[in-house]
Amino acid sequence: MSDLRFFLQLFKPYQSWLIAGVLLSILTTLGGIALLTLSGWFISSAAIAGVSVINDVTASFNYMQPAAEIRALALIRTLGRYGERIITHEATFRVLAQVRIWFFAQITPLATGRLALIRSGDLLARMTSDIDALDGLYLRLIAPVVVATVGLSGVLIFIYQYAPLISLNTAALLVIACVIVPLLFNRLGDNGAKAIVSLTATFKTRQIEILQGLRDLQTFQAYERFKNQVLRVSERLIETQRGNNRLTALSSALTLFISQLTLLLSVILAAMALQDGQMSAAESAILVFCILAAFELVMPLAPAMQMLGKIQQAAHNIRTVASLPPTINEPEQSLPLPKNYDLQLENLSFRYENQENWLIKDLSLNIPQGSKIAIVGNSGMGKTSLLHLLLRFFDPQQGRVLLNGEDYKQFNSDELLSCFGLLSQRSQLFATTIRGNLLIGKANATDDELNAAIAAAGLESFIQKLPDGLETWVGEQGLKVSGGEARRIALARVYLKNAPIILLDEPTEGLDSKTEEDVLTALENLVRDKTLIMVTHRSAGLRLAEKVYQFKPEGLTQLPSVPDKLEQILLYSE
Repeated sequence: MSDLRFFLQLFKPYQSWLIAGVLLSILTTLGGIALLTLSGWFISSAAIAGVSVINDVTASFNYMQPAAEIRALALIRTLGRYGERIITHEATFRVLAQVRIWFFAQITPLATGRLALIRSGDLLARMTSDIDALDGLYLRLIAPVVVATVGLSGVLIFIYQYAPLISLNTAALLVIACVIVPLLFNRLGDNGAKAIVSLTATFKTRQIEILQGLRDLQTFQAYERFKNQVLRVSERLIETQRGNNRLTALSSALTLFISQLTLLLSVILAAMALQDGQMSAAESAILVFCILAAFELVMPLAPAMQMLGKIQQAAHNIRTVASLPPTINEPEQSLPLPKNYDLQLENLSFRYENQENWLIKDLSLNIPQGSKIAIVGNSGMGKTSLLHLLLRFFDPQQGRVLLNGEDYKQFNSDELLSCFGLLSQRSQLFATTIRGNLLIGKANATDDELNAAIAAAGLESFIQKLPDGLETWVGEQGLKVSGGEARRIALARVYLKNAPIILLDEPTEGLDSKTEEDVLTALENLVRDKTLIMVTHRSAGLRLAEKVYQFKPEGLTQLPSVPDKLEQILLYSE
């Protein structure tokens, strides 16, 4: 319940909307109960008056006043229901928006490091289905419980004025229907509700994975196997939902049975009171119809309590992600960035969480401003992780990274990132236009700056051939452009940022020789007056570097600058 209490605190900015929705719900509910009760009395009284006239008994009956009251109550109920729907749903949308804003604020510091360790499908489930599940906290749990408490208390007090025994009997059965039955079905449906949350997340994760790898799965004829895995998760999810739906139907049937039992006992007690002259026939009709109307408030409670486990699990999942510790800690008072960009690595050791062996061990290296270095080595040696440390996505467990002699930890990480431009083999293109992707490098770039970046990246002829030019849509993950064009767009983005330190992570991986030469030529011009740090496991592009280091578990070894000998070492290491 602590997770639910936490999110209720987030609802406070919109408590006026939430309270207004509950008050309108109470007004609408009381109006509906009063409408059915008064209608029952009116019909019964009219029938009694008619029978009296037939039996030559003079009877007076005020027709106009109750008829007007019924019309008024009908209007109150109709308008109240309309207003209640608008206000409660508006309140729900507002609080869900508040939760989303809070969630994104919480995970933003985790984006560079921590979130990379979480499966994208699982994170998507947290941001969508789990947050959406919280709409039940107010709309299907809090509001119905408050309305039922107020409405049923009013009904019992009203009935007590006419027949205390019927009121007490009704109260006892309402306790069973409103407390015991919901708690019982909450316990019965708790595991299923939590399983639905887990299976939904797994189902979405598997869907995303199969869509992202569809071409590879078809190529290796593994699509059917992966599809069957998704279908099995879907079947388990459907079966779990079916089981919970059975419990919902059973709880509704049991509640309906209790309501009919209450009504039957009330009719019997009212008939006994009528026979003893303690109550008139019209008054007995009032009580019966009032009880009948009151049980409309009871019906939503058992299904709501049954889904309490789902809401709790969703809230717990969201808080679990949001409360993850960041991989770096920002300084309370950060130093301003220096004007000199010398980098030093001092006895650097690093490994990811739950990793026993060191990925990088006791690494030391000086990189003066303007240096051009390449770090080569086999895949999986930690070269990309070294770039992540330079970008401060992670902090090393041992040793330090220094910028102009000052520890990285003394700088604000966002300001530090302004010093770096990154081009990797997986540079992300977003589902927007070419212009939109370029402006990520510099949001306020002028047309002249865009044209200069396009020319530097060798994109001019490509863009000139496109009917929409810079406004051409690149598709999801840049699927509408080739790998070489995507790399050039990413390169133009780095050019626009114009950072003093350029990091290259396998910049020509997967490119044909012609495209590779074009990209390297563009990079050669880009890094001319900048610091260059390139990591690769290939010999391509080493012409950009003045020094080449080989990355091994025992540390860095500077390789000879003689091209032929260097080429032999690299070929042997690969």
